[in-house]
Amino acid sequence: MNAEEAAYTPGNLESSKFQSLKPKYYEGLRKIFQLGYSSEDLLHHFPAFTGSLTLARYLAIYELYRKTLGVSGHIAEIGVYKGACSLLLAKLTQIFEPRSLVQVHGFDWFKGTVPTLEEPNVREGSYAESEERLRNLISAQELDSIVKVHNLDVTTDLPDFFGRHTHLQFKLVFLDAGLYSVVKEAVLHFWPRLNRGGVLILDQYNFDLAPGETRAIQEFLPDAKIETFPWTWLPSAYIVKP
Repeated sequence: MNAEEAAYTPGNLESSKFQSLKPKYYEGLRKIFQLGYSSEDLLHHFPAFTGSLTLARYLAIYELYRKTLGVSGHIAEIGVYKGACSLLLAKLTQIFEPRSLVQVHGFDWFKGTVPTLEEPNVREGSYAESEERLRNLISAQELDSIVKVHNLDVTTDLPDFFGRHTHLQFKLVFLDAGLYSVVKEAVLHFWPRLNRGGVLILDQYNFDLAPGETRAIQEFLPDAKIETFPWTWLPSAYIVKP
């Protein structure tokens, strides 16, 4: 069982839809790892190895990023974990916006998740990552000037953060945490700073493992048009700010 599998106790609604695929997928991975591919092979020929659900996730993030080209503002991810999405978005800015001021701001407290009454299926400490290792990963790719990591508690520290950085506006905000308390505070502070035409990505909207995200969005943005891609499971929804 890997970290992602261990993050939640499975539910019996949306999360059950792909449960039957997991044994086959991980058995396939076991066979791949026995084939003797090098680390360079896994990096440079990654579509040959990654699963279709994972690939669909990153294609969805790419498509949502593309919607923001021409919109002013930075990019934010709330819940950075190992940095896959933040670094993907940073590299997309290198390709599509090499002369722009756009930066990627990642927010995490690097302690992992904490179960609550709202999200009892979350397991203590899931999705915890070393801040030092993440920063070293960013530096190794010379992305320090694009990716800015902020170690803070989103549920309490955003007023102080934006008090110190009053100019920050965004064109894409990725809510990649799924917990009610985090999503509520993130939407409260980021939505007013999301420029018109910008995109709010909801990683686990309408998903039984993270019911708090749906509740927070319904409370704060009850009239928002919530869209989705029919070809990916997560992120499950997005909102384009009118």
